[in-house]
Amino acid sequence: MGSPQAKRAPLRRWCLILLATCLPLVSADGVGILGAGKWLYKPPCAHTCRYMVRNNPLLCQTDDGSSTHQSHHTSSAKDPLCWLIDDAFLRTVALCINKYCSRDDVSLSTIEKWWEGHLATGSIGDWSKDMEPAMSYQKALELAQDDVKKVGEDNVPYITGKAPLNVTSRIAEKEYIATLNYQVSFQWGEFDHGVNSLIISITLVCLPILLSLGRFIPGYAKLTSRISAILDKPLWGHQHRVPVYGNLGHMPTRGQSIFIAYIIIINVILLCLPLRTLQPNVRMVSHHMQRVQVIGDRAGVLAFCLYIALFLFSSRNNILLWVTDWSHSTYLLLHRWVAYVCIFQTVMHSILLLHYFVGWQDHATESKLPYWYWGIIATLATCFMYPLSLLSLRQKMYEVFLAIHQILAALILIAGFLHIWYLYSYNWGYEIWIYAAGGIWFMDKALRVVRIAANGFRTATVTSVDESSDLLRIEIDDVVVEGHVYLYFPSLSWRVWENHPFSVLSSFTELNPQESGTNRDTELDSEKGNRNAVTAVDVGGETPSEENQTTSSVPHGAQAKAVLLVRAQNGTTATLLSRVRAQKGTLSIRVLIESSYHATPSTQNLRECSSFVGIAGGVGITAVLSIASKFGGIPARVFWGVKHDDILRSIKPELEQYKSKVELHTTIGTRMHLDEIIKAEILREDVRGNLGVVVCGPPGMADEVRKVVTELASSGKSNRGVVFIDEAFSW
Repeated sequence: MGSPQAKRAPLRRWCLILLATCLPLVSADGVGILGAGKWLYKPPCAHTCRYMVRNNPLLCQTDDGSSTHQSHHTSSAKDPLCWLIDDAFLRTVALCINKYCSRDDVSLSTIEKWWEGHLATGSIGDWSKDMEPAMSYQKALELAQDDVKKVGEDNVPYITGKAPLNVTSRIAEKEYIATLNYQVSFQWGEFDHGVNSLIISITLVCLPILLSLGRFIPGYAKLTSRISAILDKPLWGHQHRVPVYGNLGHMPTRGQSIFIAYIIIINVILLCLPLRTLQPNVRMVSHHMQRVQVIGDRAGVLAFCLYIALFLFSSRNNILLWVTDWSHSTYLLLHRWVAYVCIFQTVMHSILLLHYFVGWQDHATESKLPYWYWGIIATLATCFMYPLSLLSLRQKMYEVFLAIHQILAALILIAGFLHIWYLYSYNWGYEIWIYAAGGIWFMDKALRVVRIAANGFRTATVTSVDESSDLLRIEIDDVVVEGHVYLYFPSLSWRVWENHPFSVLSSFTELNPQESGTNRDTELDSEKGNRNAVTAVDVGGETPSEENQTTSSVPHGAQAKAVLLVRAQNGTTATLLSRVRAQKGTLSIRVLIESSYHATPSTQNLRECSSFVGIAGGVGITAVLSIASKFGGIPARVFWGVKHDDILRSIKPELEQYKSKVELHTTIGTRMHLDEIIKAEILREDVRGNLGVVVCGPPGMADEVRKVVTELASSGKSNRGVVFIDEAFSW
């Protein structure tokens, strides 16, 4: 039966092959990272023998035949040729290897491979012709054994300090053990860093996929409805979309909290464990010193591995949005929590290693080296991320936040890479985490450009309902989009990169909408006269058919036209509103369209539902109607609350399009009785099958709907399964 290490070997090899196909190869022994394909000391006994004589001055034969004595600070330490040709060095190392490696059952082939590539370079192997030793290991051992026989074993001198190495010498057992313990324990630590970092990065990416596989099980929504309702509740209280604790942030749901807890717990555990130390130790003279060094180094590696989830979760083109049913808002929430843990790991790395160098090493010298100050820059940039990303700043100055966020992210990657490069060059694979994170970031930006290029420059017609309204209607001809899109207005500001997400109300318009518009005009005019009344506007009570299902193609007899509804707030939309008013209500402006996105993939779960109810507030109607129209063939009722009737007038043509798909009830100027509406739908006894509930609107309304739905669905009072979706953009 094979050992656990042997069983894991094939998996590690395949992981490394995958990494190697995507990322540049790094130098030194093996491919990948330490602990998974790359090693420090193989075998440790041979590396220990060489390490113990690395600082002893050698007698090197120069080209002109003269013999010169050189210290380890000059060419004997800097010129690898000395180690390749010096007889005393070669014979001493061979004698040491023969004595101590035999204890570890190291094969002759392993020793010979090490001999050919490591004699001149130490831990970094080089098997080029220029680095070939003057004699083989077996020849050097044979000559060393002859030297021992000539003078007698008791007369062979021991290596001492930095004394010149002129003759074949021995290495004392006590010094060898202390040095071997240092090399082995250091290698243990580095291997554990690598394995732990892989565990964290892989599980953070793969767990959402694993947890989303249940949706493929027939009847899954009904089976898990009660559990889902419990997990959809906020961890504490009833606020999820509404910020808590003085606008500090958003309360995660219970389901999100479980994953957040995993992120925190796995990072804390794998930061501290395994923690293996060995004494006596030639460099780490105490267990405490070893622990500080190991945990300090590991915190830095774990901070790097978190970059994968950090950049992936925040991406618009996050592949997990395609293979899971988790929403973009959930991934952004997790992105922030991963960032908090990354900041913690970065600070721990900096504090512990500062303590290590101040207390036990030459801090004055180390702090002047380039790797040190690039590490400081990376740490400061990481720490500044938190105060410059607070929710209050994101809400008030989103464009400023986004620009600063992008600059700091780029600085962190650059400074982190230079920190590693100045310290280790490309030798140990730590830079792979930077490559992977940078690749994810670059790919997201590249895919954005592809999406924009697919639509090209377009002209948008922006109109306002009236002078007093802050509602804008944006129409873009000959574009078919769905879900939500990001619009760029290059001529609106010098900040041409700024963009904002908007839900798509409609992707086409009827060529002759006047045929059915007369009755609608009458209905909407009557609503204007009774602003505080609760009105039920039935835009079609008939059962939708499959032919009415909205797709990405243009229906027969219709013209492609993207219609979006925007409530102007701060920044770009406020500027756009002022331009529209300056143009007396209508503005033609060039736009770039980045489309199409689906912020909530779980809307696909609505296919298991036999009926649909949507709750919309204000411009949230755009998302709710769009989702409702996708699932033709099931009864769809939408309850829409608005403060003013301007929005009704602005989307009158689109309401005509949806009349055969959706039964719409509107409430103008008063609050909807959400608890009564939802309770009536969930507890209906005349309908069988799952119920889909979608809400899109102000945070307070969304939280109220979440509270009512989750309490009813988790109570067991209904025989129907409930699929609840909160369609929202997250800050």
